[in-house]
Amino acid sequence: MVKKGLLLAPLMFALGVAPALAKPTVIAELGSAPLLSTSSSTAAMRASVARNEGVVSAAAVKLGLTPGEYAQFHAAIDSSRVRWVTVPRHLDAMTWRAGDKVYVLHDVVIPAGTNGWEVDVPSHGAVLALYLPAKCGNLSLIRRPAEPAVAYHPVPTRVLALAVTPAVAPPEPDAPVAAAPAPVVADDTPVAAPVTVAQAEFPPVAAAASHHVPFFLAPLLFGVAALAGGSGSGPAVAPPAGCP
Repeated sequence: MVKKGLLLAPLMFALGVAPALAKPTVIAELGSAPLLSTSSSTAAMRASVARNEGVVSAAAVKLGLTPGEYAQFHAAIDSSRVRWVTVPRHLDAMTWRAGDKVYVLHDVVIPAGTNGWEVDVPSHGAVLALYLPAKCGNLSLIRRPAEPAVAYHPVPTRVLALAVTPAVAPPEPDAPVAAAPAPVVADDTPVAAPVTVAQAEFPPVAAAASHHVPFFLAPLLFGVAALAGGSGSGPAVAPPAGCP
């Protein structure tokens, strides 16, 4: 054990590990004891994980992952369901490798601006945020509380009744007025002859004379008529002047 500790001492100082009693452990530079090789792309990271399956599995055990949680992590890596992020500086735990052995450091502070991939795995009401820094592939962990589920309480919607004005029926059209029927004239009814203007306004002269002769001329006219009727061949006697 002493010999093993002496062999690890130079490595610990190379990683910038502070003395054991100091908290947290500050790592000055990553890459001195990498778990995986440096990856420049997601495809390169997936290939490195596949080549070092045993090492990555051992690192997951050191971090305390269950087989089910590791299976979820591995499935996310295989399907590239990962996020490229800036790894938080303060980590709950970080794994590293010396030879064929995998180790873990707790309460670690890494250099700022370290980029890598993140995979979130649910775990018993918490979220395991797993990180693979691109420079070293040292599998790291931050345990976060799961976000509380927001209970959905539907709010009843009150619909106000709208005042609806009743529709006004259009006025009914006036009943058609039947035209008065034309008078029917029987075929055998005599029709009066039309009266002309001349007949209506100017009665015959003889008729007017017979009705308007002065009484003192009546004997004279009677005598003249008798003379004319008595001699059928004699000349007609003209009426005196002034007689109509």
